[in-house]
Amino acid sequence: MMPRADMQPGTQDAVVFPGQGSQRPGMGADFYKQWPVARRTFEEACDAAGENLVQLCFEKDPRLHLTEFTQPCILTMEIAAWRAVVEAFGLQATVFGGHSLGEYSALVAAGAIPFADAVRLVRRRGALMQQAVPQGKGAMAALVADDLEKSGALRIAKAAGAEVANHNSLAQVVISGTAESIDRAKRELAEALPSLNFVPLQVSAPFHSSLMRSIEAEFRAYLESFARGFRPELAARVTSNFTGDFYEARSLTENLVQQIAGSVRWLDNMRAIGARAKRIYEIGPGAPLMKFFQTLGRTVTPMTKVADAEAALKGYVPPEAPAPAVSRPAPPPVTPLPSPAITKVPAPTASRTVPTSTRPLVDAERLGDAEFRKDHHVRLAYVAGAMVKGIASPELVIRMGRAGLLSFLGSGGLSLERIEEGIHRIQAALPPGSPWGVNLLHNINHPEMEDRTVDLLLRLGVRCVEASAYTVLTPAVVRYRLKGARLSGNHARAANRLMAKLSRPEVARQFVSPPPERIVRALHDKGLISDEEARAAAWLPMADDLCAEADSGGHTDKAVAFSLLPAMMQLRDEAMAEHRYPARIRVGAAGGIGTPEAAAAAFTMGADFILTGSINQCTPEAGTSDLVKDMLAEADIQDFAMAPAGDMFELGARIQVFRKGVFFPARGNKLYELYQRYESLDAIDDKTREQLEKQYFKKSIGEVWDETKAYYQRADPAQVDRAEKNARHKMALVFRWYFVDTMRRAQRGDASDKVNFQVHGGPALGSFNRAVKGTPLESWHNRHVDELAGFIMQGAARVLEERWRRLTGGVSVERVA
Repeated sequence: MMPRADMQPGTQDAVVFPGQGSQRPGMGADFYKQWPVARRTFEEACDAAGENLVQLCFEKDPRLHLTEFTQPCILTMEIAAWRAVVEAFGLQATVFGGHSLGEYSALVAAGAIPFADAVRLVRRRGALMQQAVPQGKGAMAALVADDLEKSGALRIAKAAGAEVANHNSLAQVVISGTAESIDRAKRELAEALPSLNFVPLQVSAPFHSSLMRSIEAEFRAYLESFARGFRPELAARVTSNFTGDFYEARSLTENLVQQIAGSVRWLDNMRAIGARAKRIYEIGPGAPLMKFFQTLGRTVTPMTKVADAEAALKGYVPPEAPAPAVSRPAPPPVTPLPSPAITKVPAPTASRTVPTSTRPLVDAERLGDAEFRKDHHVRLAYVAGAMVKGIASPELVIRMGRAGLLSFLGSGGLSLERIEEGIHRIQAALPPGSPWGVNLLHNINHPEMEDRTVDLLLRLGVRCVEASAYTVLTPAVVRYRLKGARLSGNHARAANRLMAKLSRPEVARQFVSPPPERIVRALHDKGLISDEEARAAAWLPMADDLCAEADSGGHTDKAVAFSLLPAMMQLRDEAMAEHRYPARIRVGAAGGIGTPEAAAAAFTMGADFILTGSINQCTPEAGTSDLVKDMLAEADIQDFAMAPAGDMFELGARIQVFRKGVFFPARGNKLYELYQRYESLDAIDDKTREQLEKQYFKKSIGEVWDETKAYYQRADPAQVDRAEKNARHKMALVFRWYFVDTMRRAQRGDASDKVNFQVHGGPALGSFNRAVKGTPLESWHNRHVDELAGFIMQGAARVLEERWRRLTGGVSVERVA
C-alpha cells in the first residue's frame, strides 16, 4: 500500500503509546531487571499510587484487569520503558501520541505532566470510569471492514443507539453504549453487512461514550488540583484524542476531561503524527497501534521488550533538531549551575549554550532534604501534623500513607482505647513500611497518661512519633526514644523515630542533645530500659527531626518563622559539632504554611521539610463536623484570635482559634479573668454565675462539677481529693470542663450552639482559602489531604522556578537531575 499524501514522512522521530487492553502479566519486567532507571520509575509509581504496582504488573494478580489498577500499571510500564530507551540509546523523540490512556504516557514523555501526578490522575480516572456504569449495563465492540466509512456501518450503528468510541483506522472503529444498544447494533449490522466482522470487547464499562459524562465534573475537580504542575506549552508536541490534532496552549486540562466521554480520533492523530514524523516507535505492553498505522502505509517499530529496543535502536542516530513546537525567543547562553538553589546567581557567558530541559527546573520531589524522604519512606518532604481529639484522624493518616506521605494521628485528648483503635485501623489499612506516626503530647496535668500512652505505642510497635507541647524532657518521651536502641562501635541506632515540634530554642536544645543522664539512670534502675539501651543513650540525640513551629493554630507562642527557623538551625549545627552524631538532625518549618509561596519561602530559608496543620482540618478526612468545615472554608486571614488553653488553663497558656461567628475566644478569656479574680466558685456574683450557666455551660455549675468529678474519679482520683480541699482548684476544673465541651460541640457539629465552638486554627487557612478561590479546591469536599500536599509542593516548585528565572533575567538553565 502506498502512503497517502498526508502521511509522507516528516523530519522528526515520534513515539506512540497504546492504552487499556494492551496489559498483560509480566509487562515491563525485563526493563525493570536490566535498567535502574526503570526500577526507579516503578518505585516512584508505587509511592504515587499507594499500591504495589510491581506485584500487579509482574505477577498474575487478577487486579491488573480492574480499570482502577490497569491504568496506572500501563502508564508505569510505558514510562519505565521510555526512560530506559532514552537513557540507554539516546532516543530523541519530539513528537508524541497516545491512544486513550496512552495519551497520559505521551504527555509525561513530552514533559507536560509530572509522572507521579499522572499516576495519581489515571488511578482516579480508572476508578471513576469503572464506577460510572453498573457492571453489565454497558458494552463495547470493534467493527472491522475494509472501508467502514463507505460501508455505511457507522450510520447503522449510530441509528441503533451506539456511539463511536475509537476511530482507530480506516478499517476499524470501536463502538460503545448501553448493552441493549450494542446488542441491537450487532443484529442490524449482521443483517445489513454480513461480511462485517463484529468483535465484542471484554470491558468493565462503555468507555468514551456519553455514559461517562457523569464522572466528568468530579474528574475535572481532581485534575485541576494538579494543574499548577502542568506545562501546557510542552503539550504542543502531543496529539489530542479529543481534537484529533496537536494540543494547543492552555487546552491541556479541558482536553483530558473531554477525552473521557469523547471519541478517540486516533485516525486523525495518526495523520497528524505522520505529517511530522520521520520514524515512529511504539512503546507499551503490546503493539496494537502498529497495525493501525499500517493501514495508512506507515511503518512503526514496536518496543514491547528489551530485545525489541536493542534491535530497533542499535546504532541509533537522532534526526536533525526540528524547530521548536512553540515559538519563543532563544534564551541567552548561560553557564550551568551545580544546583537549582536560589543563591549566588552566576553571570551569563557567551562561551557556550546549554540546552534547556523540557522538564521543570525545580521538582517538588526534590524540595527539602533527601535523607528525610529516604528515612521516612516518603516522596515529598511534607508532613501533615497531628491535631488533637483525633481531628488528625485514622482516615487522614491512611490517605496520606497510601500516597507515600507522612502524617501523625492526633492522640491528644483521646482515651487510650480510642488511640489503640485508631492505631489498629491504620495498621490494618497500610502495608508495613508505610509512612505514618502518632502524636505524643506532653501532659503536664496527668504525666501518668503520657506514660500509659508510651506503653501503648511500644506494645503496638509504633515506630514514629511527633512529640509536641513539651517544655522539658520527661521520662516517658526518653523511654520511647531509647527502647530498642542498639550500639555499634561508637555509634548508636534508634529503633524509634522522634520528630519534636517546638517553638522555643531552650526546649529545642534538649531535643538535639542526648537524653539527660539522670533520666536514663532512673529508667535503667527501674528496669524500664536495658543495659545496652542505657549505654546507647550517650550517642543518640533525642530527636531525628526538629520542627520549628512558628505562629500556628492551637498551642502557639506566635513566633515569627523568619526568626525561629534560623535559630533552630543554628542550635542543630552547634549540637552536631559538639556531639558528632553520624546522621544529621533535620530541621523543618511549621506554622503559617498555607500557600505554595509560604512553602517556597520555608525551603528557600533552608527547611529540610515543611509541616502543615490548619489547612488539613478543612478536608474530608479530618475528624471534625461538616459544619465546622463549612465555617473554616469561609475563613480569612483575620478570622483567628487568641484564647486560653484548656489543658494548661491555670498556667495561662494560649491557643489560637477560629473566631468568626463564635463567642468562644471571648468566653474563654472571660473564664480566665474570673479565675484570676476569684478564689472560688462561690465567690462569683449571682449575675455572672447565671450568665455562665445559661450561655456558657448550658447547665448548672453543680451539674458541671458532678460530671467533672465522675470523670476524675475514674481517670485521676487525686484531682478530686485536691479539689475538695482547694476551692480554687475546683473552680479551675469546672472551667476546664467548658474548654473540653466546646471542642466536643464543634466535633459533633451542634448547629444550635455553634457560638460555643472551639476550633483550633491559624491564618494559614485563610491564606489557603484565598489562594484556591474560584478553583475546585474552594469547596472543602475536594480538599483531600494528600492533594493539598501536591498543591502546596508542586506550587512551591513552580514559585521557586519562577523566582529563579526572574533572578537570572529570564534565562533557562540545565535542570539538575
